[in-house]
Amino acid sequence: MPRAPRGKRVLDAVSGSYTVVGRAPNGEAEPYFDRSRGVWVAPWRKPDGKVGRPTGKTRAAAVASRNRHLAAAEEAARCGPLAEGFSVTTTLTELGAWWLENVARHRVRITTLATYKKQWRLIAAELGSTPVRQLRTEQVAVFISRLVDRGAASRATNVRTLLVQVLDEAVSLGLAEANVAKKVRRPRVPKVTRPTLTPVEVVKLLDACDERFVAVVAFCYLHGWRVSEALGLAWQDLDLEAGTVHLRRGSTYADGEGMVLGPTKTRGTAGWQLLGPSVVQLLTRRRELQALDWERAGGWPQAEYEGEFFDLVFTTPEGKPMLRQNVDRAIRAAARRAGFDPSQLATHTGRRSVVTNLYASGSFDLADVARFVGHSDVATTRGYVQHEGDRPTMVSRKAFELLDPGAV
Repeated sequence: MPRAPRGKRVLDAVSGSYTVVGRAPNGEAEPYFDRSRGVWVAPWRKPDGKVGRPTGKTRAAAVASRNRHLAAAEEAARCGPLAEGFSVTTTLTELGAWWLENVARHRVRITTLATYKKQWRLIAAELGSTPVRQLRTEQVAVFISRLVDRGAASRATNVRTLLVQVLDEAVSLGLAEANVAKKVRRPRVPKVTRPTLTPVEVVKLLDACDERFVAVVAFCYLHGWRVSEALGLAWQDLDLEAGTVHLRRGSTYADGEGMVLGPTKTRGTAGWQLLGPSVVQLLTRRRELQALDWERAGGWPQAEYEGEFFDLVFTTPEGKPMLRQNVDRAIRAAARRAGFDPSQLATHTGRRSVVTNLYASGSFDLADVARFVGHSDVATTRGYVQHEGDRPTMVSRKAFELLDPGAV
């Protein structure tokens, strides 16, 4: 029996119907050789119904060209329904701008958003013109490596973390098949020992501090508070007789806006806390000084946050919110008067000092210290410990008391 021709209609003698033999995969037409041009042609049906005719010097080359067109059309169809006009040509710059405005802005504090924007400018300058779907792991690796070479290993780590967040969103949106930034290893950040003050040195610092700033400095160096938490404190949050405070908000600096009230950095920080006796005394004096400022200024408006009006504890003589930068300057001035090197002392030095002193004392484990300063992750607290003091020796002695019969 002669072989049925490929691509031809063949009559079924039993049913009387016709079938097509030799049909190409996906319902596309069979490639053919165009003698007039001396090339192979592999026709395919475009999404708009028109017929495309990719060519190649060989049949295999024409089919490969058609497959590339089919894959591109499939990707375009997958991105087509996405909101905000995303497409297969959407660049990293475009995606980043969308993410910062529509995702990050509603999830992080205004100061964190400002930091994200600065970090994203670094990413956009190097990789921004690359379509998201074409971004490759080696491109990200080279970019991160260059940041490390500039002596910015810590910044490179933060930039990589930001890029991972944005590309996770790209995967969710269908703009990328995988998050290529996750395949790039985090840079190794050298351990840097930062200055801390001992409890005795803290007393000297507070004694030398300007009385207008000493209470807010005490929150940083005695309670381990972030300065934003202290600057967001209102008199309505305090019960000085009971020695308690309800921490509910923070005050942070935003470029172009000044000090802005917002939520605390972590949930673990917020809530009722005890006040140290020294802090109660300093707050009492702070209230007296502010009353004098109030009289001289003729009063000032209350602060407002989430529909609630209240009176901030730390204000300028004119009643404006106190700036973190001014607190830093007050700390450095006090350090000079107390005989300390002021070059690396600031508000966050207090938080590091509190964590280090508590842990080095041997009386608290890291979980206890984390709860005291409001860290949600003990690993974060571990990073604040600058030295362990006599803790290793104390641990060894306790271990020998339990384990070594000769130590009894």
